[in-house]
Amino acid sequence: MARYSDEDIIRIREATNALDLVREYAPDLKPKGRDYWACCPFHSEKSPSFKVDPHTGRWHCFGACSEGGDVFSFVQKTQNLSFPEAVEFLAQRAGIEIAVDPQAKAAAARRKRLLAVCADTADFYATYLRRSPTEDAKVARNYLTRRSMGSEVAAAWKLGFAPGGGALIAHLRSKGHRDEDMIAANVASPSRYGNKDLRDFFFNRLIFPISDVQGQVIAFGGRVLDNSEPKYINSSATSLFDKSRNLYGIDHARAGIHAHKMVLVVEGYTDVIALHQAGYNNSVAILGTSLTSQHVKILSRTASRIIYILDGDNSGKQAAARAVQYVDSALSPEYSATPVNLDVISLPEGADPADMMAHAEGKRQFEALLERTQPLVEFAIDLKLDDWDLARPEARMQALHAALPILAPLKGTLIVGSYANYLADRLTRAGGNFTEEVVLEALEKIKAPATPRAQGSSQTSAAHQQAPAYEGPIDFEAADEGAGVDVLPQLSQTELDERELLALMIVQPSARELIFETQTDCPFTHPMYRAIYEQMEESIAKGQPIEVAALDESIPGVAQLIAAYNFEDSDVAARELAGNLLYRLRESALERKIRIIRSDLQRDESNKTLVEALTQASRELHGIRARRFE
Repeated sequence: MARYSDEDIIRIREATNALDLVREYAPDLKPKGRDYWACCPFHSEKSPSFKVDPHTGRWHCFGACSEGGDVFSFVQKTQNLSFPEAVEFLAQRAGIEIAVDPQAKAAAARRKRLLAVCADTADFYATYLRRSPTEDAKVARNYLTRRSMGSEVAAAWKLGFAPGGGALIAHLRSKGHRDEDMIAANVASPSRYGNKDLRDFFFNRLIFPISDVQGQVIAFGGRVLDNSEPKYINSSATSLFDKSRNLYGIDHARAGIHAHKMVLVVEGYTDVIALHQAGYNNSVAILGTSLTSQHVKILSRTASRIIYILDGDNSGKQAAARAVQYVDSALSPEYSATPVNLDVISLPEGADPADMMAHAEGKRQFEALLERTQPLVEFAIDLKLDDWDLARPEARMQALHAALPILAPLKGTLIVGSYANYLADRLTRAGGNFTEEVVLEALEKIKAPATPRAQGSSQTSAAHQQAPAYEGPIDFEAADEGAGVDVLPQLSQTELDERELLALMIVQPSARELIFETQTDCPFTHPMYRAIYEQMEESIAKGQPIEVAALDESIPGVAQLIAAYNFEDSDVAARELAGNLLYRLRESALERKIRIIRSDLQRDESNKTLVEALTQASRELHGIRARRFE
């Protein structure tokens, strides 16, 4: 939530050569008149439609994506940064020191310390792997050699080995790092014996450092080299790292994704490394979770096609079933000038990309699979139909209704007819007599998706988005059961953000104060969350304290709601997180509004009111992204 002075922003903008910056992503940039033109770096095209004005430093695409802005927005889009991060990136690039308010300065200093802890940790692990004469280091080196990841590959990917036994903690202390920063970076943990000493978080594991898009190490993954369990563990969530928003190898793959406008998403560290070694330099991996809507959103900013590569086993099918929950109307062309194509490859049973890249026949087989990918929605429909004996008429009807929820988020879009036709064809080939119309008629009768899509005018659209009344408690306990399980995969990213923001408000007074000070309207759409928000608002108005027990008694489920979170005990961190969540919720709301207006314009292109509404919403979205908030 850093604020920067207008003077600093102007200095950074004036010190940044827009042509040099853009040329890093669009090397074909050439002069034409007073401006420079290139093929747009944000979508595929054959003739240049992307213009840069060297005098104003502004850029605009006149092609499919219609994106535009200044040097800050260009960095935000190409590197997936918030506005404050883009300011800091360009300031560092230009060698300019910038001043921020005290709270933001403290948060930035803390972030810098945690990054330094992660960097020194990665160096320690890498040095131990490379130089240690111990037997465990030799075993790790031999394992990497067998997997065709010798010293050059290990160095390029900063691979290391964690010996444990407090060796890392001793090293970090010798470098001057604080114990509390080691814990906050999740490279050390309090002793399990109750004393004040620390223990290494990772021990006796091969280490894969996880970096952000700028190449800064923010977390770690560890793999055992014997048969012990769990086979893999990742760093827990920190202020630097969130597995639902980070991807392994994104720093290595950034250029490849820009070049191909396509990204391959796999499930393991070694898979990514093996694919890069084989020439697939646009590959990344998820981090102990399924593909999430946030992953899709991040990747779709630079890739028009995402190919989700699933291991050929039951866990791969389960991952696809979870990922299809994040399918929404953004896949349909009327909601975006550049909709993302989300495809799937299911590898042969027992195979993974790393094994396939190890021999020529596997590579040929992998290349063949890339030529016949399947849309994720179709793949999910096939998985659902495989659960039924379609030779039986009653089973075909049951299978139809079991598959309809997959299509529910696409109701009212142009693309839903294609998938309805696919489902009808599958059932007909099994012996039935189904048509696209039959499927669409059945689809209309099922419950609408959690995020409503409008079908009429913009006024009607707004009415459709009003939240229903609160109807009772929600059971969070079952969804949060078990360690290491994806939390609430059935919820949309918006609801996950609302849930986290509300829990933060309940337990952190500083976050609560920020929300009530800055928000004129309730930021929540979920009826339960609105009810809790309104009760807190009423309590504050009466001068009463906010007590979890009292809230839970009035609205059962509150205690379960906050049990899933372990927030930092810091006012600065709480306000920073609240600001980030508000930013994302407002951005998502505006994106939904723009998609709805664009849909309405498809039916009435000459409607000036809709055109003005779209322009206003687009400006507001641009303004939200350009504010001094993260």
